[in-house]
Amino acid sequence: MKKAAFLLVIMLLTASVEAFSQIPVNLKGKSRTTTEEITINKVLRPAGRLAVQTAPDPVTGRIETILYPELRKYDIVPTDIESLWQIKMLEAQVYDELLRSGYSYDLRYAMEELMREFMNKAGQNNSFYIDSYLEARLYGLLRLVYPVRNTDKRPGVLSLRILSDIVPDAWVGPDGTMVITTGMITAVNSEAELMALMAQEVAHFALDHHLTNYSGYLALGIEPALGNLIRYSAQQELKADECAVSVLEGYGKSPAVLASMLRKVLAYGELMGNYYLGSTNGFFPDAISRAVSHSDTLTFFSTDYERLIAPVISFNAFKAYNQSQYLLCRRLLERNTASGEASAEDLVLLSQAMMRLAGSSQEYESALSVVRSVIGREEEAPSEAFKQEALLLLSLERRREAEAALAKYEAALGREEQKYTSMAGDWSQMLSYIASEKEWVTLTLRR
Repeated sequence: MKKAAFLLVIMLLTASVEAFSQIPVNLKGKSRTTTEEITINKVLRPAGRLAVQTAPDPVTGRIETILYPELRKYDIVPTDIESLWQIKMLEAQVYDELLRSGYSYDLRYAMEELMREFMNKAGQNNSFYIDSYLEARLYGLLRLVYPVRNTDKRPGVLSLRILSDIVPDAWVGPDGTMVITTGMITAVNSEAELMALMAQEVAHFALDHHLTNYSGYLALGIEPALGNLIRYSAQQELKADECAVSVLEGYGKSPAVLASMLRKVLAYGELMGNYYLGSTNGFFPDAISRAVSHSDTLTFFSTDYERLIAPVISFNAFKAYNQSQYLLCRRLLERNTASGEASAEDLVLLSQAMMRLAGSSQEYESALSVVRSVIGREEEAPSEAFKQEALLLLSLERRREAEAALAKYEAALGREEQKYTSMAGDWSQMLSYIASEKEWVTLTLRR
């Protein structure tokens, strides 16, 4: 019995050593001189040199080991998204490093712990934006960009969470979780641009840039934070760009999609007065020079995409307004108006943002026209619409009309008060707000 157990341990250890001395792949190649076709099913490192091994020849059963430099004699063409990334990881020496230095599971676990801490804190702070339909659409794009998990025994499962933040940003954590902000979703106008973004960010995960950065900080005697792992060098960004372009071309899309995404992020940042985004140390390092290298005259815009993200646009516009980002708020809501998705609340908020930006009677009139379009088309317009109308009329010194608008606002508040008083539950905060607004109307009329 002891002998059988010993043999079992030996077999398991042998299998384990073999598993970590080679990496399974599935690549097709053709010799440039003889047109011989080969199937590569393993990457290995015999005698300390990177090589690939072919599957047995269906006729002769012959298996060939080809040293990596000799692969230049073959055209290796991806047949699907999995093989495309296997080629990229082979070219970037990721497989060579794994076979040479090992998988560093202890370091990877430490990195994943940092990610778990971030995710737990974000969840506790209610920082995630929840929209199941939008998430399903984004997952559809993500699955086009990269397989669910690595095929080379590295940890990580590619998943996605949306973070509530008007600043455009996206990154993939060391555990494979893509974090994308609501600001990033609204910074672009098409799923193609979002796909380019995802491919670029996933490349950092595929090329093991997290581990490279983590190991580098440890070598300097610095305990790295999560932020250190997801901010990359210029060389790492360019490598990720190359991978993104390959993914795009694999689906018949122009590399200009990547450039368009970067330019729109910069333009979005300008609306916020945020010029840090595209700086060397920003969220999108050296975005201008990177965009120029793939630029052309193509325009990427999808009305379907604009309609898909209309709720996110409304959400971001509200957050932007509360952060005094009135120009961004206005531009966002104008997009919902253009796509025909603007709600009554959107138009009231648009009028409010326009009023904050107004510097002339003509601009006040434009804001008044917007809010009156809500009042005129709604059987029961939001009460805030009447308040906004009154404020604009007062700014235009049209006092009699303002008094009429204030009266309508007071009546609307009365209807809301009756509604909440008759509803079950604790509505004390809402009723307190209504009472304070009724008092504001009284004071404003006296003035």
